[in-house]
Amino acid sequence: MKMPPGPRGWNTLGFLRPSADGVIGFLARTSRRYGPVAGFRVFGARVYIVDEPSLIEEVLVRRQHEFVRDTGATLLRELVGDGLVTSEEPRHRERRRILQPAFHRAQIATYADSMVSEAARLADDWSTRATVEIAAEMRRLTLAVVGTALFGADLRARADDVARVLRRVTAKASFIAPLVALGEPFVTAYRRRFPNHPSLFFRRERRELEAIIAPIVAQRRVDGGRDIVSLLLAERDERGATLSDDDVRNEVVTLVLAGHETTATALTWAWYLLATHPAAAGKLRAELDAVLGDRDPTLDDVARLPYTSAVFSETLRLYPSALAFGRRPVADIELGGYTIPRGSSIFLSPYVTQRNPRNFLDPEAFVPERWLTRTPPKFSYFPFGGGAKMCIGEPFSKLEGVLVLATLARRLALALIGDANVGIATGAVLRPDRPIAMRPQLRADRQPARQT
Repeated sequence: MKMPPGPRGWNTLGFLRPSADGVIGFLARTSRRYGPVAGFRVFGARVYIVDEPSLIEEVLVRRQHEFVRDTGATLLRELVGDGLVTSEEPRHRERRRILQPAFHRAQIATYADSMVSEAARLADDWSTRATVEIAAEMRRLTLAVVGTALFGADLRARADDVARVLRRVTAKASFIAPLVALGEPFVTAYRRRFPNHPSLFFRRERRELEAIIAPIVAQRRVDGGRDIVSLLLAERDERGATLSDDDVRNEVVTLVLAGHETTATALTWAWYLLATHPAAAGKLRAELDAVLGDRDPTLDDVARLPYTSAVFSETLRLYPSALAFGRRPVADIELGGYTIPRGSSIFLSPYVTQRNPRNFLDPEAFVPERWLTRTPPKFSYFPFGGGAKMCIGEPFSKLEGVLVLATLARRLALALIGDANVGIATGAVLRPDRPIAMRPQLRADRQPARQT
C-alpha cells in the first residue's frame, strides 16, 4: 500500500487550529510542499489533500459515485437537516429533481429584475449615507433577492437576525468540528435513529431560523404560487405522499442560508478588491458607462459586460466561498498513484488550487483581465464544486454577482475607510476577518436612474 507524503507528528495539529492562518495556511503549505496528493494523520484519522485538477475531476465527476460527503456534512446536517446539501443518493438526486425547475436557465432569467431592483433600492439608500459596513449591506441585499426571487417574500428586515444566527453557528462550529470528526459514528448513529430530534449542537439557532421561515411556509400553504416553497409543498412521491413538514423546512432553511450568505461574501470581497485596486475599478466603470450609459442593467446586458463578469470570477478565484469540499471513499481506492483507504477524509480546496502557481500566473494578484484572454483548465477553478453535487445555485449566484456589481458601480464609487490589510476568517464561508467600512460616493457624472 503506497501512501502519499505529508507532515507528521505535531506538525499536523495546524489542521485543527480554528484560526484562518491555522487551517488555511496548513492546507496551502502542505499542498505546496508534498502535493499534488498529500496525506497525514490527526488523532489516528487519515486525511488527504488533493491539489491537481485532473485528480479533483476524478473525485468530483468521473468517480463521484465512489465517494460520500465527509464530516462537514455531518455537522452541517445538525443545522439544516437532511436535505439537498447534506444528503447522499438516492435522496440527493430526488431533492435536486424537485428543486431544479427553480434553477433552470429560463427560470433564472426571470430573477434578473429582482436582483437589479433590489440593488437599485440599495444604491438610492447609500447615496444619502456617509459610511456603510459592506458585509452587512451585502447580506441584507442578497437576502432581499433570495426572498423576492425564490420565495416571493420580503426578508430585508430579518437580515440582521440571520447574520446573528450565522455568527453563533460559526463560533460554535470552530470548536465542535474536531469533536464531531472524532465522534462522528455516534453522531451519525444518533441522527439515523432519531432523524427528527432537535439538533445536537445548534438547537437554539435552528429554532430561530425556523421562526424566520415559518410565516413564508404558512402563507404558501394557503395561496400557493410558483416559488420554491410552493414547489416543495406540492411535491408528491410515487405513492402520492407529500414531503413532510420537516423536509420542507430543511430545504427552505438551506436555501435561505446558502442562497444569500455565499453571494454576499463574494460581493463583499469584490468591493474590497475594487477599492484596493483603483485601475480595475476604473476599467469596470468605463465598461458600465459604455454599455449602460445612464440606465440600470438588464439580463440582456450581461453578455455585453465581460469585464464586470471577470471581476466577479476573479473574486471567486481569490476568495471562494468554501475553503474545501470533503469526500470520503466508500472502499479503498487508487488516486494519483497512491492508495487511499476506505473512510479516509479527502479535502479538495478551491482556495488552495485556485492560488496554485501551476494553474495561474501571479496567483496572489487580483487580475480580472486573465478571464478575458483564456479559460482556466477544468478544475483548476471550481468555486461551486463539481459533479452531481455541484452547487445548484451556481447560475443564480453568478447572475446576481454581475448584476449587483453593475447596478451599484454604475452609480457609486466605494472608498475604503481605515486599514486596507483585511484577512480571512474561517467558518462556513471565507469571510473578511473584520468589518469593512466604506464611503459611498455618488459619481458626479452619473445620477440615479428613474425607477418605474
